[in-house]
Amino acid sequence: MRVAGVRPAALASIRARLADSGRRVVLGTGCFDIMHSGHLYFLEQASEQGDVLVIGVNSDRSVREIKGTDRPIVGELARATLVAGLRCVDHVFVYDGTVADDQIRELRPDVYVTGAESVDGYPSELAAAREIGARVYVIDRLPDHSTTLVVGLVLGRGGSGQAAR
Repeated sequence: MRVAGVRPAALASIRARLADSGRRVVLGTGCFDIMHSGHLYFLEQASEQGDVLVIGVNSDRSVREIKGTDRPIVGELARATLVAGLRCVDHVFVYDGTVADDQIRELRPDVYVTGAESVDGYPSELAAAREIGARVYVIDRLPDHSTTLVVGLVLGRGGSGQAAR
């Protein structure tokens, strides 16, 4: 099984492996709680922006801070392992923050990808990306695809039904 043994790496070790590689590095971040097709769409779109896709996965603590005390549903190591197991993802790290400003500055990607819903919510990330000279690429969310909708459907709280398809 391809995912067996996959574990998130430290950002510093990823940066060291990519130093002077000459490849176009793309960085994206997210919670990735209960993986669904919207996540896969984001990751595939992100991977098309360069040669190496690095994904930061929010720690359990930071997901609780961002999404509320009833989240995450899936723990950080499992979420990172699932993301790392996807063909379009080259490297994964877990970070303990609600914004990825420091991670952007440390990795210094050529491209920083973010979801359209995050542009207004996390302006400091866009500023950090521009500060280091990274191109910012914004990916539109697939309508009706979110972990919040999946959780709502599972718990019988409604939703459009799209998230479960």
